[in-house]
Amino acid sequence: MSFEPEEGDQCPECRAGNMSFPPVENCSCHIAPPCHACTNRLLTCNTCGWEFEPPKPKASWRSVAPGIFASHIHRPSKDLGNGKRIFDYSYDSSSGSTMHYTGRCTPEVTPQDILDYFESGTFGHRGPTISNGRFSFTKITD
Repeated sequence: MSFEPEEGDQCPECRAGNMSFPPVENCSCHIAPPCHACTNRLLTCNTCGWEFEPPKPKASWRSVAPGIFASHIHRPSKDLGNGKRIFDYSYDSSSGSTMHYTGRCTPEVTPQDILDYFESGTFGHRGPTISNGRFSFTKITD
C-alpha cells in the first residue's frame, strides 16, 4: 500500500469508518517511557476493525559511556495543518525520566503547536523552544 492512513482518515478497507488509535490500556510510561502499551497501538477502523501497521522506525544507537548505548529513534515528518509541519524529528529517552524531542519545523509552527502535538509529560515539560527552524521539547515522565 503506497497510502499510509493517518488518524481521522477514511478506512481504506471498508471506506465506511474512520481510522483512530484505540485507548491506551495498562500504560507504564511512569516507570519506563515510552511503554509497550503506548507504542504498539495500531490505527484501527471504528467500523470494520481493520488495523494498519506502519513500517517500523529505524533506530540508531549512540554510545553514552563505554559499553552503554542509548536508542535515538527517528520519526517521520508530520503535517500539523494550515501549512505547519514538523520534520526530521527524533526523540531520546536515554534518561529514563524524560523524553527529549528535537527536530526541524516550518516557520509557521508555534510552541503551542509543538506542545499540542507531543503533549505534556506526566510531571510536566520543559519548552518547547523554537529557533532558526529547529525545535526542542522535553516531557518529564518520572
